[in-house]
Amino acid sequence: MKAIKYFILFLILGGLLSSCEDELDVFPRDQLTPETVTSDDIELLTRGVYAAWRDPISFFYLSFLTEDLSGDNLVYRATFFQHGEVDNNAILTNNVLTMRYYNGPYTIIQNANDVINLLNDAEGIQEDIRNRYLGEVKMLRAYAYYRLVTLFGGVPIIETRDPDFQIVPRNSEAEVWQYIIDDLVFAVEHGPDFRNSTLASKYSAKALLARVYLIRGNNTEAKRLSEEVIASSNFALSDDYDNIWFKANNDREHIFYINHTSTDGTNFKGFFLRHSSMPGSGRSELPVDLSLVEAYEEGDVRKDASVLFVPDAFEDPRHLWFSRKFRDPGDGSAPFIVARIAEMYLISAEASYKISNNSTDIDALARINAVREKRGLQPHETIDIHKIIHERRVELAFEGTRWTDMKRTPSQSDPSKSMAQVYVESKGRTINDLLYPIPSQAMEVNPELEQNPGY
Repeated sequence: MKAIKYFILFLILGGLLSSCEDELDVFPRDQLTPETVTSDDIELLTRGVYAAWRDPISFFYLSFLTEDLSGDNLVYRATFFQHGEVDNNAILTNNVLTMRYYNGPYTIIQNANDVINLLNDAEGIQEDIRNRYLGEVKMLRAYAYYRLVTLFGGVPIIETRDPDFQIVPRNSEAEVWQYIIDDLVFAVEHGPDFRNSTLASKYSAKALLARVYLIRGNNTEAKRLSEEVIASSNFALSDDYDNIWFKANNDREHIFYINHTSTDGTNFKGFFLRHSSMPGSGRSELPVDLSLVEAYEEGDVRKDASVLFVPDAFEDPRHLWFSRKFRDPGDGSAPFIVARIAEMYLISAEASYKISNNSTDIDALARINAVREKRGLQPHETIDIHKIIHERRVELAFEGTRWTDMKRTPSQSDPSKSMAQVYVESKGRTINDLLYPIPSQAMEVNPELEQNPGY
């Protein structure tokens, strides 16, 4: 039975590699079993996990933009009313986009589980090689669970491809976060060294773990890990912010990104964000929120690199600014950056400030000002949480962090509530709307699921 299972796995994941940038030779095999699997087989199967990230239909389909749309960085203009539900923070349980945001990560999780289980069963692979691949794949799995928990809260933790795997209850939100942490801790210890930004490494695991610890309130570990990534000679703040988006393969800002290519052409983000007059064309589905445009300080080089004003694009004056960060020439090849070194500086700054609770904390000011000076701005003399979150907003716009940042940060107008709660309440929504609904289709398939409150 195992031989059949792994043979099918080999065929399925091997077939995904037709879209990879680097071709791999695939030799016919009669069967793939724990007794016969080699490191070459594992390399091929691991590439299959990467390939699943680039599937626009079964995977995220613009989910990386949904945090910016739920928050205050993007607005809905036309065509897909499901985007309007996200923008209005009034998502229906049958929203086809959020269904993809829920189902898609499980494609990666299932493929990753198959590779992990095969590695654990494999008999002829050296332990250090086994652990290196386990670390790489666990980092990819952890990021899939991260996408789920930040949008939906607690979700089922799945570790097999059992036919009945879907008929399981939700784990708690805390359990999912701990599962992510466990995977990332393993990846930090055993994962591969940095090779290039298209591949997961112990540094990408450190970067994601630093973010997770910051979200979960473990500021000491968030600072330690972010500082370890900063200390690496592999990465550096870019001298040209615009270059980050033109030359993703060459800029040292990048720790890890999903490597969409012109061959697979599946990154639709730029096409949906750009105006038709912009390079690569576009359908201007999701213009930039004017509050983000106004958030850039005078002299901030990030503004021209991130947003573009198109006069008379539409009659509505709210729909005249568009994102520039996804610079593919219309072929869907722009990468999506999962982790950048600038975020590590801002994580270290926030963690340092929270540890000391001191507005003149030397470490916090040094890290946030290093970013500001690279972006053409004067340094801060004092620091607080809202200056840091503001810096994250303009630095990381359209990079999939805004909604989570708003949910975890106290509002200036009402510190007893988060920025996100105040934001949704201004639209007549409630705190329940901070989480997306579990899709009705998923609940039909899995009667063990319980819906989030308020839906």
